[in-house]
Amino acid sequence: MDETNFSLTQLQNWMQGMLIQHVPVSTELVEVSQVVNASKRLSAVKHLDIYRQSYIARLRACMQNQFGALAYALGNELFELFADQYLDANPSGSYTLNTLGQKFPAFLEQTRPDAGEEEKETWPDFMIELAGFEYALSEIFDEQAIENNTTPTNDAPDELLKLTPVFHLFHHRFPICNYYLEFSQGKEPDLPFPEESFCAVTRRACKLGLFNIRGAQYYFLLNMQQGSTVEEAKGELVKTFNFSRTELDKVWIDWRRNFIASGFFCLKEADKFGK
Repeated sequence: MDETNFSLTQLQNWMQGMLIQHVPVSTELVEVSQVVNASKRLSAVKHLDIYRQSYIARLRACMQNQFGALAYALGNELFELFADQYLDANPSGSYTLNTLGQKFPAFLEQTRPDAGEEEKETWPDFMIELAGFEYALSEIFDEQAIENNTTPTNDAPDELLKLTPVFHLFHHRFPICNYYLEFSQGKEPDLPFPEESFCAVTRRACKLGLFNIRGAQYYFLLNMQQGSTVEEAKGELVKTFNFSRTELDKVWIDWRRNFIASGFFCLKEADKFGK
């Protein structure tokens, strides 16, 4: 490196442009040889090219890890094309790569191939929903929360039940959760047709649990998520969807048992300690 002085900001901006935005290897501000040392075997430009290729490969690998099901659905070649375009438009600005794909679902929506068409194809909608779901799973896994491991017994009173601290609900236009589960189990799922679906995601003992649920269960749990008690959530289903209270009380026995077994519920702390 020569003795020319550049500010840290100038060098950082230059390096980011060289690695991510594919600008020419020389600029008005800095020549490669002024920043990168040559060796006997390789020029400064060749050294930078090796670093650039390695860096981009690492970012691609990170994207592939965050969006494995999407990469399978699109095929590696098309996924890399979308990922490279995304990385060009959204270079990493964080010290961690955990948030690298945060804007990827929105990017797919903005750049969908039928964006200018009146009649939209359905497959981009599926890809966008799948990308959003996969990134949400990574956020849920890293979510900061004190996990409550007081799993209720089947005879615990309804008034002592509340949702476990890390609990999320999803409503999709495609069977996203089912597709993701089949992919993660090593199966080779086909692209699905549109089909409304609902699922719940929990985290207990650093493990995610993904569960397909019914529409009525989704709205029941959504009411609880918004602060309702079990009794109040039942009342909302009866009022909003004209459910029979008698029939709801019958199915609640099965719902309750399955929700407890799936880790949806924990015990209210105040009641647990007799306060």
